[in-house]
Amino acid sequence: MLTRWLQGWPLWRARSDRRSAAVYVSTRSVAAAVAVRQDDRYVLEMRADSIAQLNDASAVLREQSRSVGLGDAACNLVLGPELYTVTLLERPPVPDEELKEAVRWRLQDTLDCAPDQAAVDVFPLPESASRERSMVFVVALNKDNLKRLVDRVLSAGIRVGSVDVSELALRNIACSLYPEPDCSVSLLRLTPASGVVNVSRGDELFLSRRISGIPEDLSAKAWEEFKDRLLLQVQRSIDYYESAMSQPPCSTLLVATTQGWQDQVCEHLDAMLPVPVRTLNQELGAHLDVHLHEGPRLTPVNWDAPSGEARDALSAGLPVIGGALRRLLEAGRESDPVVENAA
Repeated sequence: MLTRWLQGWPLWRARSDRRSAAVYVSTRSVAAAVAVRQDDRYVLEMRADSIAQLNDASAVLREQSRSVGLGDAACNLVLGPELYTVTLLERPPVPDEELKEAVRWRLQDTLDCAPDQAAVDVFPLPESASRERSMVFVVALNKDNLKRLVDRVLSAGIRVGSVDVSELALRNIACSLYPEPDCSVSLLRLTPASGVVNVSRGDELFLSRRISGIPEDLSAKAWEEFKDRLLLQVQRSIDYYESAMSQPPCSTLLVATTQGWQDQVCEHLDAMLPVPVRTLNQELGAHLDVHLHEGPRLTPVNWDAPSGEARDALSAGLPVIGGALRRLLEAGRESDPVVENAA
């Protein structure tokens, strides 16, 4: 059985109460990480690998588990954005215990399965953004698909304590870098499989939008066709947060991409947007010490001049970093819900 809540779940043995672990599964890559907090920094060991198909995930995860030393830790399983949907809905006027069922049936026209066959969970839009109406984000995916994903992880010998989503994992990273509740941060992550732009403030997620039209290979021709579509989607997201939600201006846009896209994406957005644009690598180094498994080697990331391989691995496995940070960040605040029981 999977838990719906992280808080109170006995994830770790007594000797490892400061150690947090996560795995990430998407259609193109898998990753594993362990994290600890040392003074004011987070120390992570991680490995990210590409896969050709989901059927390859178990074998690669088994090797990753050995590499980073997951052991018998109950991991936070973070799902790739392409594996589920996130919808923003007005909260039905029902008691909390009836909320999931109420929103489930409102999603029936957008689900790829019958509503009663969907795993559904919700987390609230911050009250300051919803004005007169109370809104909730609704996560949904087919229960059978969720069970198959979890089974792939279990078959790799990895224990699963919870199931998480990429939007909240990325929010964890922004919060670890900018924990102040009055600091608005946008985070853009692009891979060939999916693109997401978040806007968060402190530990609250205000907006998350999927980026559409991402090319498989960012050739010069593909970039020319895509760059203004990307700009428009990011600009509209930030404008909506600041104007429609009446929120303070974003202080920065953090960018993480795979495929060597990062420099041209940052240069274009920085030239066209009024928001300062930074590579996520520039910010992570201030608070994180990350050691990457690159083949047989375990190498600390050189934040001043990360290799192309390191940049791709960090961007591909970015949600696993946020997934591993969750438990280290959640002390003193209520945990977010994660996807419901799969069995």
